Amino acid sequence: MWVTTNFGFFSVVQKPSDQAANTLTVRARVRADLEALAKGFLPALGEISEDTGTDYRFRATAPREAVAVALLNAVLAIDYNNFKASVGAKQGSQREEIYHKVWTVLAQLADGGKHGQAGLRSLSSKQSAAGPTAIKQKTAYGGVLFDEDGRVLLREVAGHFDNTVWTFAKGKPSKGDTSAEAVALREVLEETGYQAEILAPIPGTFQGSTSANEYFLMRPVGAQGKWDSETERTKWVTPVEAPAFIEETTKRSAKERDLQVLAVALAMWNARPS
Repeated sequence: MWVTTNFGFFSVVQKPSDQAANTLTVRARVRADLEALAKGFLPALGEISEDTGTDYRFRATAPREAVAVALLNAVLAIDYNNFKASVGAKQGSQREEIYHKVWTVLAQLADGGKHGQAGLRSLSSKQSAAGPTAIKQKTAYGGVLFDEDGRVLLREVAGHFDNTVWTFAKGKPSKGDTSAEAVALREVLEETGYQAEILAPIPGTFQGSTSANEYFLMRPVGAQGKWDSETERTKWVTPVEAPAFIEETTKRSAKERDLQVLAVALAMWNARPS
């Protein structure tokens, strides 16, 4: 089982070696998490071992009953009314932000988890902690923009090319693009006239007629400028209005793709920190 607390994140499992000893193995990615667990709730936790070749680098065992009592006591010790805020207070803003991203992905359970296959990659409000995202072959990148009023930006395709009417800005990499983020930001600027800030990658790959498509959740920065000839006009619409505009597209695959993108992006926008 996974246990997420305001003092650490743990994976508790029964390894083959635990069966005869009636113990459980408690694993963590951060040594300090296990140390906090032992100090606060599980003094029977054994010596912490380290193995860089495993998913969970740090682990220790404890009697099964002791682990159960520790979890009970951790529940009894809850004295906060906002979990993420308590994480920030105890473990800092970086851990709070990581937990919030996990919470955002889990929010997709509300729609059956249909759009969570790719997961939410770790990305701060402006750039990925792991660095820029590598460009994939045969993949187009784009952005879904929300403004301060919670409206989403749509662009009308000039001439309704490929039977697409209202959609999101996206396009394939060009010479000079160094990352997926760079492609998406350039396409948004060219096709909507907006400089934008990336908030997070939108989980999932959405198939188009000629390429796979990946998107980033964004918000505009500054006033709108000119857009290129591929766009007839742009329009800010409410989330309630947006599906009807997207439904004007007569190409079924494009319409279904954009409705899926909208659903995931809207869930992420609604789950963002206030």
